[in-house]
Amino acid sequence: MRLIIAGLLIVGGGLAALALVWAFYSTQSTAPSSTAPIVSEQQTPAASDQKAAPTDKQETTPADTAAAGQAEADRALQNDTAEADAGLLLIEVVRIGPDGSAVFAGKGSPEADIHIFEQDKTLARADVSSSGEWVAIADTPLSPGNHLIIVEMRTTDGDVIRADQAIVVELAASGEDKPLVALVPMTDQAEAQLVQAPEGLVSPQNEGSADAGTQNDDQPLAPEVAALLVEPARLQILTLSWADSTMLVINGTAAGGRSVDGSLNEISFSAQLEAETGSWTAQVDTSSLRGTTARLFSRLLDQDREVIASRLLEFDLSQLDIGRDGSDMVVIEKGDMLWRIAYRTYGNGIRYLDIVRRNQGRITDPDLIYPAQVFALPDEPDDNQQ
Repeated sequence: MRLIIAGLLIVGGGLAALALVWAFYSTQSTAPSSTAPIVSEQQTPAASDQKAAPTDKQETTPADTAAAGQAEADRALQNDTAEADAGLLLIEVVRIGPDGSAVFAGKGSPEADIHIFEQDKTLARADVSSSGEWVAIADTPLSPGNHLIIVEMRTTDGDVIRADQAIVVELAASGEDKPLVALVPMTDQAEAQLVQAPEGLVSPQNEGSADAGTQNDDQPLAPEVAALLVEPARLQILTLSWADSTMLVINGTAAGGRSVDGSLNEISFSAQLEAETGSWTAQVDTSSLRGTTARLFSRLLDQDREVIASRLLEFDLSQLDIGRDGSDMVVIEKGDMLWRIAYRTYGNGIRYLDIVRRNQGRITDPDLIYPAQVFALPDEPDDNQQ
């Protein structure tokens, strides 16, 4: 459309220039010479009118032509703006209180209907004003836990448009802590943005991170708290990978304990735990595994060898073939979201789109992933590619 507008402006300018040239030569050829008879004021009105008409036409044609070209360009610009507004849906404000109260606001197509929902539950509805603004208040407070909220708009033409960002909320059960709220991309064109976070979970030195922008006075998340936001458990299995055709490597994190051990079906293992970072790694020789179902059990022990935390993952062993190319793999647990996995793995939530592309055929809807699914993780990009 911008090319059309530019073309109209150029055409309008060209017509104006041609009209000016035509007017100049026309005036030269019709202007009275020193020997031509001069029309007196006593000429009849008809004769005067006949003389005046060409003169007026010669004087106003260039301006009229230029004005017509500009008017045409303005109309094209208005049509372009109207077409853009017809599909406009923006989320500009999200405010979630510690008690779960929720307010949403943004811009949309005038007179359209806004529908805000989580899975099959409607949270709020609103009408877009004639000026293109909307505000919606949740009918009931959000419950404690994790939420993925979608915003859709139905235009007056009946078109249904989904916002290119979704709203992620982590709400504590205390009713006192400030919730974590982020806008996460649903398309390649959208960006992730941190809206609000609990006190103490932001880091000024991380300002301007690639993962999230800022809104108001909130800062992006510090890397050291990303794992806490993704998974609050004290013991976690992060990734699996193949060291060779039979040796499976298990990576995880832990806090508050002295050692980690576990088992893969009937095969026991002991992990190497780094006290400073909380990272742990174990290797299991799978050549003697029996059956098709894997039960990966891990436990965190204190200094007295007492179990203080444990995790159990169950999945189909055949799914691990996706990592035979050397890719790290992740086993989905209840409550997982791809954006959270990408943030935990890369420190960049937008990379959930890379996970979807890497697992084509396994992920049909990024909003719908299930426990016991195994996904391959794309490689970390080189620094010069970021």
